Amino acid sequence: MKPYLAFALLICSYSQAHEPYVAPLNYTTTNTQMPIFSGYAEEALNSEYALKDVQFNVIQPNQTVVTVQPQSTLESVTAFDLKLPEKGTYTLHAKTSYPIQYVQHNKQWKIFSDVAADKVPALAERDYVIPSDFKGKLPKKIDTVREWSIQSYLSKENTSPVAATPAPIQVSFNIHPNQIIAGQPVQLQLSKAGKPLVQAEVLLRKQGATDQQAQSISVNANGSSTITFPQAGGYLIEVSEKLDPKAVPKNQYYTIISLGVNNSTS
Repeated sequence: MKPYLAFALLICSYSQAHEPYVAPLNYTTTNTQMPIFSGYAEEALNSEYALKDVQFNVIQPNQTVVTVQPQSTLESVTAFDLKLPEKGTYTLHAKTSYPIQYVQHNKQWKIFSDVAADKVPALAERDYVIPSDFKGKLPKKIDTVREWSIQSYLSKENTSPVAATPAPIQVSFNIHPNQIIAGQPVQLQLSKAGKPLVQAEVLLRKQGATDQQAQSISVNANGSSTITFPQAGGYLIEVSEKLDPKAVPKNQYYTIISLGVNNSTS
């Protein structure tokens, strides 16, 4: 139970700031192989804790799927070598999830963590609740799952069509993800179960940025969104459904995509 307790404290204490991602060392290459890194990070793309027991699916340019089970023993990051036998775009995808309980507190649903008061900040300084926040019997708990679909794209020598992943929240680009240029507007189309995801929340973080430094991107009524990347470099795009704290909680799905944005002269 200790690893699960530690992760629960990690999730709660940082207000869900540590989130997973996957990214190649470089997003375009002529190499025959490329190191891939993945982990939980508070600072975007700067892994702090390795993903354990996660299986990665790599969709090759010819649409065949290769499964990778990393054997990395590092504590701060999960790493593996990806062979690149063909020219074109490789799509990387993995899923990780964690059970989350909710209870009602002051007529709002909040994450419940079964930890002692001396292990966490005061109630006014956190957005979740613990047993000592209640007088008497605890209210009914609701069990949910938070699932992250993490993905990225790597192109060898040239680009080819991006493969679809099984992520519940789908994100498509009007420009190939490996050809995005700083200062260029990029349109995203967001969907879930084949329908536009109108109630979507889109956050953009440059490498090293925390949740508090994330840029919130507006979403149109048709589920589209436009992002202009201010600078070249690595970015994370996070797409999820907006949460209503007064509605009964349900399973939550996130799609987190890592991108490498190019200079306009590259």
